[in-house]
Amino acid sequence: MKRKISVGKTFFYIVIFGFLFIQIYPVIWTFLASIKQSTELASQPFAMPKAVTFANYAKIIADGKFGGYIINSLLVMIESVVLIVALSSTTAFAISKFAFRFNKRIYSFFTIGIMIPVQITLIPLFIFYVKLNILNTKFSLVMPQVGFALPLSIMLFVSFYSFIPNEIIEAAVIDGCSIYRIFWKIMLPLSKNTIITVASMYSIFIWNDFIFANTFISDSKVKTVAMGLRDYVGAFGNVDWGTTYAAIGLSMVPPLLIYFVLNKWVTAGMTIGATKG
Repeated sequence: MKRKISVGKTFFYIVIFGFLFIQIYPVIWTFLASIKQSTELASQPFAMPKAVTFANYAKIIADGKFGGYIINSLLVMIESVVLIVALSSTTAFAISKFAFRFNKRIYSFFTIGIMIPVQITLIPLFIFYVKLNILNTKFSLVMPQVGFALPLSIMLFVSFYSFIPNEIIEAAVIDGCSIYRIFWKIMLPLSKNTIITVASMYSIFIWNDFIFANTFISDSKVKTVAMGLRDYVGAFGNVDWGTTYAAIGLSMVPPLLIYFVLNKWVTAGMTIGATKG
């Protein structure tokens, strides 16, 4: 006897596959466009490539500039993520495990930062950077990235630390462990999923950032990948689309690697509150 599939379930599958197609198709099309010849891309942009060519990728590698953009983005991303994890984990540890005056108000102060739009800080930050003479430096990108990442990162760490029994810390103190040793040897290893969640999530955000880089960076030596993609748009809108799509394809590789490699731990870190509540 054949199993009947309900109309609701069929509609559900159609919607899921529709969303999946919307997400995957641009990635596949970008790659296919990057391995087409310019004439074929202009005449048949949506057709499968008749002749595969990697000349567009070779042109980017020979140019050399895009490699510098990738290195700049990696440096900004690594420096920012290290600071985000270090500051948010230690702050959350203090807020969740130490009973001191105003700790709840301090936590509320940090969480309010989630509601602050990035755009309203650009002009004050620009003026501040001009006075400090730090425009066109990696620090001018790292500082706002860390600042805007802290509220949500602290919330994730506080949510996880709240499920760790205080008796574990009390037992460690009785055994002679200092607070620093408790944090380093107990809290951090237990919060591996949360660390990976925060690190991977903001790695992707920082890698794709354009607004801070476009505002604070004009020196080509400090440009990131997001800004470097604009270099492939010539005067009067003339564009070498094959090279442009090859550059876009290369820029998508790190975020995709981060997602596919760390997806399991990210899912566990984001659902920790729901599974243990």
